[in-house]
Amino acid sequence: MPLKVIDMDEYIENPDKEKAPIVEAIDDGMKFEITDTESDKKYTLDADGLKGGDYHQIIQASDGTIPEEDIKRYYEAAMAIKTFYIESDEPRDLGDEIKHDWIQEIWDQVNPGLKLIRHYLNGHHKHQSSGIHMDSWTGNQYTVIVYLTPDWHPDDGGTIEFWTPNLTDEMRALAINTPYGFGGSPDMNIVKSYWPRAGRVIVFDARIPHVARAVETDKFKVSLVFKGTTDE
Repeated sequence: MPLKVIDMDEYIENPDKEKAPIVEAIDDGMKFEITDTESDKKYTLDADGLKGGDYHQIIQASDGTIPEEDIKRYYEAAMAIKTFYIESDEPRDLGDEIKHDWIQEIWDQVNPGLKLIRHYLNGHHKHQSSGIHMDSWTGNQYTVIVYLTPDWHPDDGGTIEFWTPNLTDEMRALAINTPYGFGGSPDMNIVKSYWPRAGRVIVFDARIPHVARAVETDKFKVSLVFKGTTDE
């Protein structure tokens, strides 16, 4: 079914009519083309990117989901695998099928109702930080992070930051359903941030720009990351 031409009144409070982008479906609705009326530049993205509406605040954090007595056991199991994605190394993916019982235990506790796409272990040493990035350009996809390093404290660093989706023009094109697309707010800000407390679970829309800031001490930050979708 072809996408309709979107009326920006639906997405932006008191929009500036002269600056509102033009959005049109192309390729039989498989893609959409956004024209930034200020620069006259056009951006073409997959239609799946529009799924789910306004996504910029779909961020949830919870503590206590995983029993405290299990955290150390999970951490030791993770360290025994020695299959981490560590910044500057090649990604070492654990795939779309869970083969470790302890990982299945965690997934059963934290899965918000997703079909698993992939999962992996993430590790960060002191002073390592990833750049601000998005996990996906597709709607209805979510990332679930479970922090596993015991006895982590705020002074140890490693905070994750979630940013407004307007850091690049391509992000703004995708963000037409949010207040930060073309014609919306140009202000770039942190929406939410969390320190990696042991056992903390964070779930967020995979289109949200985010960054893991550097660890400040000699501790090794370990997290188990799941990528999933609500699509069948």
